[in-house]
Amino acid sequence: MADSKAAVRVVLAEPQNSAVSIERALLTRRSIRSFDNKSIARAHVAQLLWAAQGVTSPKGFRTSPSAGALYPLEIFLVAGFVEQLDPGVFRYDPGNHEMIKTRNGDARAGLCRAAYGQRGVLHAPISLVICAVYARATKKYGERGIRYTHMEAGHVAQNICLQAAALGLGSVPIGAFGDDGVKTILNAKADEEPLYIVSAGFPEQI
Repeated sequence: MADSKAAVRVVLAEPQNSAVSIERALLTRRSIRSFDNKSIARAHVAQLLWAAQGVTSPKGFRTSPSAGALYPLEIFLVAGFVEQLDPGVFRYDPGNHEMIKTRNGDARAGLCRAAYGQRGVLHAPISLVICAVYARATKKYGERGIRYTHMEAGHVAQNICLQAAALGLGSVPIGAFGDDGVKTILNAKADEEPLYIVSAGFPEQI
């Protein structure tokens, strides 16, 4: 059950330029499903959220392309082990580069169950969940707006994975999950449909 008293805002660190080239990030990006039981920096969370949907222009344009600049996606963070951040579920607010807590407590086990028991979701310190509000795109483009929204979700997921690689983190995009279960974990609105989970953290050292 979502905690209705948990709607607090968390200010995020400003994004930083990485010394890792885009070519190096492309070369080293891999889908990682086994993660160390190690927390990640809160600044890393800020960087990943910014890579997903951060505002990069005074006109409101973002890091990922969007048909008609309609931005039909919402990004949620399911946080377990993050330095200086209590476990919980958060909605990203791109305009203010902040997070809004939607649920208290570590929800990774519930998200794992919703993802049919995929262990990476349970053991990764964080997962980012990409959700769609289709009406933002279909009001202009009709049914084709659904296709554009799915394309955008792919852009966002790739941004997250490349940013993770630049930070020395592993990541894995996940598409197999029960929509209703994920929505319950996120405390998502009725029109916010989950499309993608990207789990991230330090790869397990074997």
